[in-house]
Amino acid sequence: MALLRNGANRYQFRMKQENELKSLLTDQEFEASDNRELLLAQTKACANGYALATEGIAVVSDFQNKECHIYSGRFGQTIMNLPEYMVDRNSAFEDIVFCHAKEDELIERHVLELRFFNFIKERSIKEKTNFSASCILNFYRAGDNEKVKILNTTRYFNCSANGSVLLGLCTYIPYPISHNRQDGIIVNLLTGETVGRDIYEASDRKILSRRQIEILSLIAKGVPSKQIADKLNISIYTVNRHRQDILASLKVANTAAAVEIALRMNLI
Repeated sequence: MALLRNGANRYQFRMKQENELKSLLTDQEFEASDNRELLLAQTKACANGYALATEGIAVVSDFQNKECHIYSGRFGQTIMNLPEYMVDRNSAFEDIVFCHAKEDELIERHVLELRFFNFIKERSIKEKTNFSASCILNFYRAGDNEKVKILNTTRYFNCSANGSVLLGLCTYIPYPISHNRQDGIIVNLLTGETVGRDIYEASDRKILSRRQIEILSLIAKGVPSKQIADKLNISIYTVNRHRQDILASLKVANTAAAVEIALRMNLI
């Protein structure tokens, strides 16, 4: 029974973290657009064509309406029992796909999405759609524990004049090359060049302030809030406020998750 409770608690924390991350996209300030339906139709056509051509999975996320359109070729139909097409009116994200991934893999994806969003946020409106982010995930086949290696790619479409991203396209195809987990990468789709780690890590370092990094580094070492306050010569109230701001910035549910994400992003 305790194991079941622990499993349920981990799931609840993970879902809270995912919801925090998703809010980066769904809580943007969207501008009215006369050609919005046309843009959506074009992106859906791209997704459908991708699924047909690769037999993979293509998901159009409509961040403004908080819904997603999922197209699946024979790979998705076989591995995940997905229909050729479905729409989820309750979420802009493909939870029906994520449920087949290992929990640790979703942490890697969380890091990549957070990194990608902050990287894109600093690009000009003209540049925002020039990049994609990719990572390799291990998914489970529906009905058994056999793992399948998958290449997951994310790209944003149709940015408004104020910089908000209207639509996203996520794709999933088999990745047959056998090797260990690969860090996520960001690619310039116009040049084919991989964005250097120094460039996107520069964006990473702006997620937290210097003081927040100091505090999170001490938390990672197990230092209690009272001792952190004494060491940094600040009030415990200020420490606790920084702790809450750190969770909000990293889009996680607790400090343990914040430490893990920050370590993977080389922030601490």
